[in-house]
Amino acid sequence: MEFENLKDELLSAVDSSLKYARTIDSDADFEVYVYYENRTQVSINQGVVDASDVIVEGNAVRVEKQKSISFASSSGISTDRIRRSINEAIASLKTLSIKDERFKGFCEPKPPGNEGTLAKEILSLDKEELVNYASNMVKEGQKFYKRIHAVGSECGAEWGGFAVGNTLGVQQASRGVTNGFEVYCIAIDGEERRTSFEFDLDREKLIKPAGYGTKAAQKAVSLLGAKKLNKTGIFPTLWTPIPAAAFIYASLAQSAMGNNVVEGRSPLSDKIGKNISSSKLTIIDDGQKPSGINTDAIDAEGYPQQKNTLLEQGRLEQFLFDTYYANIRNRESTGNSVRSGRTLPYEVSPNIRPKNLEVKPGNKNLDDLMNSVSDQAIMIVDMPIGILHSNVSTGEFSAVAQSAFLVENGKKSPIQPVSVSGNFYKGLKSLLNIGSDLEKTMFNVETPTLVFDGFSIVG
Repeated sequence: MEFENLKDELLSAVDSSLKYARTIDSDADFEVYVYYENRTQVSINQGVVDASDVIVEGNAVRVEKQKSISFASSSGISTDRIRRSINEAIASLKTLSIKDERFKGFCEPKPPGNEGTLAKEILSLDKEELVNYASNMVKEGQKFYKRIHAVGSECGAEWGGFAVGNTLGVQQASRGVTNGFEVYCIAIDGEERRTSFEFDLDREKLIKPAGYGTKAAQKAVSLLGAKKLNKTGIFPTLWTPIPAAAFIYASLAQSAMGNNVVEGRSPLSDKIGKNISSSKLTIIDDGQKPSGINTDAIDAEGYPQQKNTLLEQGRLEQFLFDTYYANIRNRESTGNSVRSGRTLPYEVSPNIRPKNLEVKPGNKNLDDLMNSVSDQAIMIVDMPIGILHSNVSTGEFSAVAQSAFLVENGKKSPIQPVSVSGNFYKGLKSLLNIGSDLEKTMFNVETPTLVFDGFSIVG
């Protein structure tokens, strides 16, 4: 399948499948989703190179009749494979006795948004070039310092798209391209082991990862010589971009999702228009940002993606919805339907997720932030273990920061792992400062360093 013709071919498959479905049951409503991805991946682990070219394709069908809804999926996007899913969904529908009285219909047709930037040069990346990138990053890490014990890397490029159609008139498609890499280094000194990594992901240009192996090694070595904190108490905490992104995703992103709001799991359900954080904080979920990795013309059920402001100077502006939960709240979808989880996209029904979260940066660099903290503070430089398994309903969290520094008089020194705990929502209100060091992270959250007050540290 060619990239230029991808949308046409996917839409053709959707159109013919919907026509077939109508011949089977003209009284039911159908939704057909088809997915295609071409992926090239290279990894180097303990000197072993693994390279692969993979094509992933599949389809999913939902059928609704008299408030009963069934789902079926299968690999492949040929006519026969999609018809198989249609027949399985119809057969499943006949066995259902449970009705969903809250269901008000599939997505209705609207003009699509924009696909985002499509850097065509990414299409030409091959395994040989990716192997060279991965190998060079490993060599850089190994050369940096004698205490670097192990270096691993991954490079990848992918392109693809999806199409959605239903019997209400939706027939839309979107495409995307990305390339990315990750490199990790392990520094060892006696019994002490410290790990650090660097990564990048981009759809606007080819990534040239030269120098990132050195950066990862440098960060790992900087963590050696860590001492015990030997203190327990309330400390200001500096969360550099990766842990800050995990904090935002585990707290506000989860509590602003429409399913958690409607089902009563979010404490923010009645807080629209109210100040829930420091006035320094503005957060946008932009599904139309040209460079956004999750930018598409439509979401996973065919609704146009859009730019949604969650927080404006601390004030809660809106929640994120798909069609199902938006209808329950008498709202319109915000274009945040996704098909994601631990399986392939076509193997799950639509759910809700942010697209491209952005935290508006401040005007202080990291050195300024370190100097702005009086007495002692803890700086967290990697994702704390357990932060994503916190309680959304209460906001209580407890996690372990394995990579951290003690900040004192504007200087930092490495410390052994500490536990950090507190409450997300209280933390948002006690936000002290926002840095200028805006970074992309693996959570599709773009954020600078965040400085909080009031969290408990146990060292």
